Formats: sequence, C-alpha cells, structure tokens
Amino acid sequence: MELLLHAHVLVSSNSDVLKDVESSNAQYATHLLNGNSELVIQSILNQLNQRIDLSNVSNADEMVSLTRSFLMEYFKENTTLSLYFAIALLQCFIQNNYTGPFIDVDIFRLLYSTQQEEISIYQKYLIQSLTILGQPAYELLSNPECLVLALLLLEILTDSQTLFNDQNNTDDLILPEIVPGCDGLLAIANWWRARALLAHLSVIPEPTGNQPSVAAAIMSTIDIAHSIVNALPVEVGEDFKKKIYTIYYLENIKTSLAINTEHLCLPSLTKVKKLTNFEFVLTGARAKRTKFQETGHSGLIILAHSSTQDESIDDSDPNNPENFTLESDLLLEKPIFDSIGSEPLDEQIIKRQKIDPESEENNGIDEDRILPMAIRQEYIPKSLQDLNPNEQPTLSNLDVIQLLLRVYVIRQTSPARDPLVEEELSAIVSRIIYQKGQANWTLFSRSLWERSILETNKAKTVERGLLQMQSLVEELGLMIQTRMIPQSQDEVNNCSAPRLKYIYQLPFMPRWELDARLAEKYMSLGVLRSAVEIYDRLHMWCEAALCYAAVGDEKQAEEILTKRLTDAPDDARAYSILGDIRQDPSLWEKSWSIGKYVNAKNSLARYYYRPPKESGVAQDFDVVLGHLNDSLRQYPLSFDTWYFYGCVALECGKLNVASEAFSRCVSLDDTHSMAWSNLSASYIQQDKLKEAYSCLKRAVGFDSQKNWRIWENFMIVSFRLNEWNDVLTACKQLVSIKRDKQGEGSVDMPVVEKLAELLISTDYSEDKQDYFQRNSIEFICVTLPSLITTNDRLWKIVAKVELWRKRPWASLDCHEKAYRVTLHNPAVDTEEIAWNNTIDACEDLVAAYESLGEREGKYGAGSVVCKDWKYKARSTIKALISKGKGRWDGTDGWERLMEIRSQL
Repeated sequence: MELLLHAHVLVSSNSDVLKDVESSNAQYATHLLNGNSELVIQSILNQLNQRIDLSNVSNADEMVSLTRSFLMEYFKENTTLSLYFAIALLQCFIQNNYTGPFIDVDIFRLLYSTQQEEISIYQKYLIQSLTILGQPAYELLSNPECLVLALLLLEILTDSQTLFNDQNNTDDLILPEIVPGCDGLLAIANWWRARALLAHLSVIPEPTGNQPSVAAAIMSTIDIAHSIVNALPVEVGEDFKKKIYTIYYLENIKTSLAINTEHLCLPSLTKVKKLTNFEFVLTGARAKRTKFQETGHSGLIILAHSSTQDESIDDSDPNNPENFTLESDLLLEKPIFDSIGSEPLDEQIIKRQKIDPESEENNGIDEDRILPMAIRQEYIPKSLQDLNPNEQPTLSNLDVIQLLLRVYVIRQTSPARDPLVEEELSAIVSRIIYQKGQANWTLFSRSLWERSILETNKAKTVERGLLQMQSLVEELGLMIQTRMIPQSQDEVNNCSAPRLKYIYQLPFMPRWELDARLAEKYMSLGVLRSAVEIYDRLHMWCEAALCYAAVGDEKQAEEILTKRLTDAPDDARAYSILGDIRQDPSLWEKSWSIGKYVNAKNSLARYYYRPPKESGVAQDFDVVLGHLNDSLRQYPLSFDTWYFYGCVALECGKLNVASEAFSRCVSLDDTHSMAWSNLSASYIQQDKLKEAYSCLKRAVGFDSQKNWRIWENFMIVSFRLNEWNDVLTACKQLVSIKRDKQGEGSVDMPVVEKLAELLISTDYSEDKQDYFQRNSIEFICVTLPSLITTNDRLWKIVAKVELWRKRPWASLDCHEKAYRVTLHNPAVDTEEIAWNNTIDACEDLVAAYESLGEREGKYGAGSVVCKDWKYKARSTIKALISKGKGRWDGTDGWERLMEIRSQL
C-alpha cells in the first residue's frame, strides 16, 4: 500500500485509494497531491520535535555536514516517512522558485535553531553549498534549505555517493545502477533524486559536474519504471501502469534536454507517442491573420487528436488561466483557417524533405521524425482528416507535454532564427493555445511563453511578445515595481496543485530565468538600459557584464566583474568571464584553482591553440590537449569540448586520442555528420578501412548540409574496399553538390573510368538490370553529357558505355563530340601537345567511323549508323590538315596525320 501511495504521488494522480486509507502516510500523500507540501513538513517536524542547532557553524561545508548528520540520525531508518519529507521539501522549493504562489511558512525556522538576525548568513552558506564546479547557484533563490535537505535525504535513502563538494572526487564517481527487479520504493526514491538533481542544475548557469551524469544514469533505463510497475498490487489497473511509463519517457526526454544531450530524445518521443496513441501531423492550410485579408495565405498547422482525455476542468475555477482577446484591428488573436485541402492539390505547400508518396509503410508520413509531416492533404491520417482546423478538440495534458517537449527538441537541434523552423514551432504552440476548453495553468503559461519568444523575433509581433513575457514574469510574483495587468489582493488563490502537477515533465524554468530571458530580448532589440536594469535587480552580475561586452563596452564589463569579485572572491565563473574579456590566462587559471570551472579550461585550450600575436606565446598542442582533458574529466557530457579535443588530436597526429574523442562525440549525438567523418579520418590514418567505411556510411546518412568533403572521403574509402554501389552513389552526389560551381571539374575521372570498366564487363540486358547497371547508365549516359564542355576523355567514356548498350549511333555521336572538344581547344594553334591530342582524337574518330558506320542504325533493319562515313572521315582529316598546315608541317603529329589519310 505504501508503494501505491508513493506511485500516485510520483505521477501526480489522485485516486480513491487515498480516501480509503486512514493513515498519516495517506494524509501526507493527499497533502502533496493537493499542493500543501508545507503541511507535510510541519507535521513531520512537529512529531520529531527536533531542530538543527547552528551555533557552531562557520561555513557552508560545516552546515551541510551538520544537516547530513541530523538526517542520518532521525530519518534513515524510516524510508517511507523520509521519502515523504524529501518530496515535500522539494515541492516547496519548486513552488517558491518556479511555479508560485509563495508559501507563507518559515521553513528555515522549522528546521534550524538560530537567531533571527543570523538567518541570512546561514542561507548564504546553503546557497554556497549548491555551487557546482565553480558555478555558484543563483544568490537570490528562495528556501535553499529545502533543496539542500531534499538532495541530502535522497542521497541517504538511495545509499548514494554524495555530490556535495564533489570537485575533489570526480575520478571515483560511482553512478547509480537501476537493475531489473529492484525494490519499488528504492526505484521511486531514485526517480525523485533525479528530479531534485535537475532542479539543482537549473539554479546554476550551465549544466556541469557529476549531477548530469547521475541524473542521466537514473533516467536512462526503463527498468526504473518496470521495477515500480512490477511491485504494484495486482488489482492496479493497466491505465495507471501505462501512466507511469508515459511519465518516465517524458522525464527521460526532459533529462536529455537539461544536460544538453537532446539528440537522444527522438526514441523516447516516438515511444511515448505510441504509448498514449497520440495522433498529430504537421500540414499546410490557408489562413487569414488580419481583418483586412480577403483570401487566406499558406501557412502551417498541427492537426492533433488525443485518444484519452483528462478529467473535466471546471471552467468557473478561479485558478484556471485567463484568456484575453486582443481584438486588434491589425492582428487577429487567432488565425482563421480554411478547410484543409480546399485548394488544388498541386498548390498545397510542400515543406522540408521529400517523402516518397508511394510508400505504403508510412502512407507518405515519416512517423520517426520529431515532427511527423503530411506534405499533401491525402497523406493526412484518416482520423485527423475530419478535424475542423478552427475548433480542434482539447488534447490531454500528457499529449500537450509531448508537443511542448518537441518544441524544445526542435529548437535545440535546429539553426537559430531559421524562418521555417520558427513557423513549425508557431504551429505547435498555436495548437495548444487555441484548443477548445480550459487548460492546465503550467502548460498554458509555458505555451504562452514559447509563443512570446517566437513573436519577439518578428517585427510585426515583437511588441506583443514583449508585453506577454512581462505579464508572465509578473504572474510568478517577482518584485517588479509596476504591473501591466492590475492584480487585486483577492486574486491570489491557492493554485499550487495544478501548477505543480506537470512541472517535473517540462524543462525547469526558474522565475529569475524568465526575467533574464526578458532581459536578453531587450538586449537583442538594443534596449540596453532595460536589460541591465533587470540584471542588476536579479543580481546577475556576470550576465550584466556579458551584456556590456556584447555591445563593445568592455571597460564597463570589467568594472562590474571586478566589483563582483571584490564582493564574492570565490566566484570562479566571474574570473573566467573576466579572463575572456581580457584574454588573460592567469584569470582562467585562477578560476580553475578556485572551483574547477570547466569553461576556464576550455578558454585556456583555445588560447594556446591560437595564441594572440601580441602574446608572444607559441602554439602548443600538448598544452591544449592537457587543458581539454582536464575539462572533460570534470564534465564528460560536453559534445563541443570532445569535438575540439578530437580535432586537435587529429591535427597533431595523436590518432588514438582522436578516435576516442570522436567516438564520445557520436555517442552523445549520433546524427552529427562531421563527428562521424572525423572519426573515419582517424581510422583511415590508422589503416582501419572497414571501421572508416562504417563511420562514413553514418556520416553521409546525416549529411543534411551536403558536405562534399564527407562524400569524397566516402567515395575514396568505398573505392579502396571495392564497394562499387557506394562509390557510384558518392560520385553522383559529388557531381550534384559541385556541378554549379565546377561543372565537369566535379567529376572524378579515374573513378568514372573504373565504374565504366566494371559496367561494360557485365552482360547487357534491356529488361533485366541490377541497381549498379541501372544507376551507372543513368549517371554516365544522362548526367555526364549535361556537364561536359572541354573534356574529351569523358565523351570517350560515354561512347564506350553507349556501344555496350548496343547503341552504336549514340557511341559515334560521342566520338564526334570528343573530337570537336579537342579541335576547338585554343592551344591547338600554339602547343604541340594539344596538336598531338587532336591527332589522337581524329584517329579515334576515323576508327569509329570505320567500325560503326555500317552497323544497324537507330531505326532498325534497313538503316545504318552513318551511310556516308567515308566522306565524313575524309572531310575530318582534310579539315585538320588545313588547320595545321603552315604551323605543324614536319612534326611527328603531321606525319601521323598523313599516314591516317593514306590508310583510309
């Protein structure tokens, strides 16, 4: 029963089981689900009747140690009670820093015994204890004691290695291992620990340290969900079990996003979509966006339908988010779509990649994309074709979360400010905002926030986007002097439960981060003063300095950082940023010595890789690799650092190091074509051609930018391994990439000659052709002739293939073109080599006339290839004699030409 209660709390699912059980634990679970976490804390501490005495504490380490001892003494033995206490602490921290409304309970005084005037000092110690590798936690966060105690208690409950002050023990980190069949409560405790670690990461500027690795280890295996489901009572329904798996996959995606391994999200996105039977597709429709439009313009829309629905929401509930209609004369609040497919099919918009319409497997839709797309109306699934695009049904909250997570994955894996990507994201967000019925507060406000981010990138909507961002920041109760939407005292309701319900499935966005994003937008629009004012109010001194540095006012940036280091001499990040501005290695070394701040080592590596000319420092690859190695030992999940590490190792010939580095790169992002290509380069230099070939196969599969170097390497390695189908594919792709700039120079002559040799060595059949024959013929006989301008060798290759195809008339035509190419070379009049080449081409053409002229022609029996071939041969020779007479008389080439004439 205890496991069932905890499972309901884990997935935020109210149930009659909570009403049927009369126990303090059931009461705790009810409080947590109702958003009253402070009642759980008060009840447990009142029963305990103990507080932590801080009279002898003088620094952060002592405070953490004392707190840990207290928790070990009073909470270690009672796992269930301890878990409720840890969850309540974490919930209070989340509510006060992420969702609101603020809890009016002094939790610090409930936990610790100290003088009122000393509380700020001890809270500062708690915030200092949350520092990770030199990155301090946000200094104005509320109730740091809740997060610290939750992290410590969950470490104790899971019997895990502590991550506090972990910069000294990164080499011997023991990652948690979730094994199949482990205790259900232990699995739940580990799950809550992963949530707490992600909350910890969200209060520092960048993910770093061991926390990302531990969180990833916990949430990377489905066994954690299996262990909970298998331990549930047999009478528990399948729907509840399915919800546990759904929540797991959603949080698996969130974890990948939080630790910058977003390229690992797609498998989980696909699985959770199938698990909830969620149907949605991106397609096109015409829409009117202003009152003055008489006809709609093409745009993108998401058609979506949920297979399950949440419990009905009371529209009169004052805790529901409010909908405001702008009713602008210029911009409609909601676009009005025409019926999908009302326009002619051949005019329907086609975006992005082409999908084979003949594919029966996906019916024109690639389900394994982040955003499944129907490029034509007939490809839309039947279940979605009847939806009214202007009144789509309400989606379940879990399906809304799926869409929001796809927004984050697309944004983190796509180029910034790409117009098409932003249109896709707008379509997703609009589907959530404009659906019928009321929505969960957290999901609706997050959707509004994402829409505001997108709107601030457009000139026509930037003002509305900024106003919406401002109002959302105000909604969380930040200390802002003015509000654009007035709020009365009676307006503040106890709406913590719906705000907390889905907070763990979405990327954490603390309230100060929202305000900082608003400052970034002001900065991007050139409103420097407003941006700096926000940073000053938030005490984000490093961001304020970066703001000034971005506009070239480095002196002001240095003043801010210098003052910050005077007040906080242990801020390793501030030292590193100051080092970046001054390009001073001593400041980076100082940053590393203080807190092992990994960006300081990365900056040192870049400095010694390309030293400034005025520094007098020489490039030193060994020093660069040493700094990068130090950085990666502290934070091994950084793709960019591994990539730089591999490139440097490749450049200085340390091939084993390069192979290891790029192997780590592709394990973090297996869609990165350049990482696969560089890994293959390291294998090629080690003469490991099969390994290189496998890597290049992956590289070309993900090469969306069509990098000719990757394809050229693929062609060369395939050539050496006699993989002729791949050689042909690579050769064709190279021509496609380079033809516009290089023309016939895009053709690799030796490779094409080999392909032609292989082709004509096989038996020709008009009806039965394998892949190699069919594609080689298309490439040599169709693509190459459209490229050739001056290369007679290419025409001769085409001639051989045409003769093999039993098309002697086409072969003779190629020989004629080869001769004309050499004849029209301007160098024929001045260079003997060019003259001799023309003689060779003439001889080949005469031989072709002689051997092909009397063969059966293009029109079958009774026709010949060239009826007057002798006349043409004589005319060719005569014209060449006239051209060379007076210039090349008496040369070897002239004598050979005379001999050709006499033999004819």
